[in-house]
Amino acid sequence: MNKGIKKIILPLTASAVLLGACGNNTPTSEDETLISSKAGNVKVEDVMKEIGNEQIASNSFKVLLNKILQDKYGDKIDSKSIDKEVDSEVKKYGGKDQFDTLLKQQGLTMDEYKEQRKTIEYQKELLNEKVDISDKEIKDNTKKASHILIKVKEDKNDKEGLSDKEAKKKIEDIKKQLDKDPSQFDKIAKNESMDSSKDNNGSLGYVVKGQMVEPFEKALFKLKDGQLSDVVKTDYGYHIIRADKPTDFNKKKSQLKEKLIQNQLQEKPEILTNAYKDLLDEYNVDYKNSDIKKAIEDNILNPEALKKQASQGQSNLGM
Repeated sequence: MNKGIKKIILPLTASAVLLGACGNNTPTSEDETLISSKAGNVKVEDVMKEIGNEQIASNSFKVLLNKILQDKYGDKIDSKSIDKEVDSEVKKYGGKDQFDTLLKQQGLTMDEYKEQRKTIEYQKELLNEKVDISDKEIKDNTKKASHILIKVKEDKNDKEGLSDKEAKKKIEDIKKQLDKDPSQFDKIAKNESMDSSKDNNGSLGYVVKGQMVEPFEKALFKLKDGQLSDVVKTDYGYHIIRADKPTDFNKKKSQLKEKLIQNQLQEKPEILTNAYKDLLDEYNVDYKNSDIKKAIEDNILNPEALKKQASQGQSNLGM
């Protein structure tokens, strides 16, 4: 893989974005004609105005970033491993036809989806370089946990859970059993817990700070490994929490670091924008259109704009 410092010209004309696959005669300047007619000609400039600088900037930056990330981190990504993961997803969603339908709904082909997966891995490599998190920080901000949940009904029509009084009584009875014999936790979780984690004896795996509701998290991070909490009340109902021993910490460490990085990005999006800026400097990126350059700087390399876009995205997802 050639890793030399390259000078890359950001493809900022509409022809580069829209007509890159149309052959060697594709127009390369804004005043060149795409289509002619008796009623008038359509020039690259007209198409750019129609699409808008922000959209062209976004698409151009995406193409450029993928090129840079692939050049810089391509030999660090295991494509065969990604293919195996995608094969597992295909089986999970009911086979190739069903999966292709889901991709089509998102405007993607299988090859494009795999390329997206690779890009995600490239970005992880970038952020791992830019964000330094020690093993101690990971341990201080994560906890392996299991719990038993007795749900409280949201209202009278809620078919799941119990009344507050009944749920409290049941969790208190369970706590008495566990005080006498803590080794029964897994069995009781499997038989009595009203959470999907019951299928795994109540195990939640590793919990990262900021992931759970405050009363649950506060109680969990006070516990020593192997210790059980008192009864904890949350909006979901009543819990008994166990801090599990992190025997597989080294195996899970890289995944936990990724989650902590994501948490940091939510609080400090400048981590990502600064990482992008460093890449652009490293690869001597040369903008050929001042309007598009401004659009990229204002909307993509601006931490506040990035935070706003992320917030809007969460709102659209109902989060």
